[in-house]
Amino acid sequence: MNLPDSWIEARLADVCVLNPRLSPDARPDEMTEVTFVPMSAVDERSGTISKPEMRTFGEVSKGYTSFLENDVLFAKVTPCMENGKAAIAGTLVNGLGFGSTEFHVLRPTGLVLSEYIFHFIRQEAFRDRAASAFVGTGGLQRVPPEFLSRIKIPLPSIPEQQRIVDVLRQAEAVTK
Repeated sequence: MNLPDSWIEARLADVCVLNPRLSPDARPDEMTEVTFVPMSAVDERSGTISKPEMRTFGEVSKGYTSFLENDVLFAKVTPCMENGKAAIAGTLVNGLGFGSTEFHVLRPTGLVLSEYIFHFIRQEAFRDRAASAFVGTGGLQRVPPEFLSRIKIPLPSIPEQQRIVDVLRQAEAVTK
């Protein structure tokens, strides 16, 4: 990869926590409302969560994928992944969300912006590479976590990441 001098190449696993678990101290009361995001709530065109649901923590604490504000959700199952289902978790009730077990969760560290990761994983070239790593049979193929662990991304400084994100937002606004 030919990068500008001030950029580095970093593994996604070095700049994000991949599929983090909900820590015991973050677990609220069973009746606490949280945001629930089924796969159908993620709009593949806009990359947003368009129809979140409200559920109690007790309803979703087992058997669903947990995430926090600003985590990036990435569909791991075909055909959702190829269609671009991904979103940044935001405005979560009580700061906590749960959703389909078919999401990978990428929690950016202080080295990378959520929006930068989001735009990176939404690229067709990235999704093509992810599809080539599918495991499973037939219509239930999935992107394995090992793919995300080893994938490398170009990583500029945070101000440069923000500039790139701003340009991409402007381009999206123009296309709308």
